Amino acid sequence: MGTEANMRPSFMLDHMVIKLGKYLRILGYDAVWDAANRTHDLIMAANRDGRWFLTRNTRLSNEYPRAEHLVTLASDDPVEQLGELHAALPLDFTSRLFTRCIRCNIELEFIPHKEDARRFVHPNVWQKHDSFFRCPGCGTVFWKGSHVRNTCRKLGLDAGPV
Repeated sequence: MGTEANMRPSFMLDHMVIKLGKYLRILGYDAVWDAANRTHDLIMAANRDGRWFLTRNTRLSNEYPRAEHLVTLASDDPVEQLGELHAALPLDFTSRLFTRCIRCNIELEFIPHKEDARRFVHPNVWQKHDSFFRCPGCGTVFWKGSHVRNTCRKLGLDAGPV
């Protein structure tokens, strides 16, 4: 305990809120889900790993094991769900923005030499951007393009210089 990574909440999401999970990853939070797994198993995994369990299911208390950390969301809109979650937990939406792979949930690594990204991105992207990041899990290369500005606008956040 005590490191920033340990102080930030992590999340397990059921199939009802997977789109919210993608936004949480964009915000730099550790968020996992498995649409093929039963809710019972997801709650057990969340409890084992100390994760907050996020769902829209209002019948959990009667049908499933008790989630140690639970937020039940009302909205079916992922942006509104993010607002509900923020009202329930003190979340930081800006300091780790776009630092985690949206696919793998792994923290991205900075590519220190721009030239090393050239073969992984379109030539126009390579010329237009100076900073690139790679997921050590899937190898996907990321950059802060217009998608960052558009996502931040959708979430009501300041994208900063893009």
